[in-house]
Amino acid sequence: MNKAAKFKLKEDENSEIAINQSDIQEIVPDADFRFSLIILNNGDKHFVHGTEQEIRNTLSGH
Repeated sequence: MNKAAKFKLKEDENSEIAINQSDIQEIVPDADFRFSLIILNNGDKHFVHGTEQEIRNTLSGH
């Protein structure tokens, strides 16, 4: 089952985005490792809170 996970946006901590694991093309860690850039298959890009590993854990349900 491909369930969407919610992530807080870097530029607006009060906003969240729901992302499905299958929609992700790449996860690029930010220089300070507190944020990551998620690049989606459709070309959209979102800076979210969390390291690459934290994002992958959230997506896998751990």
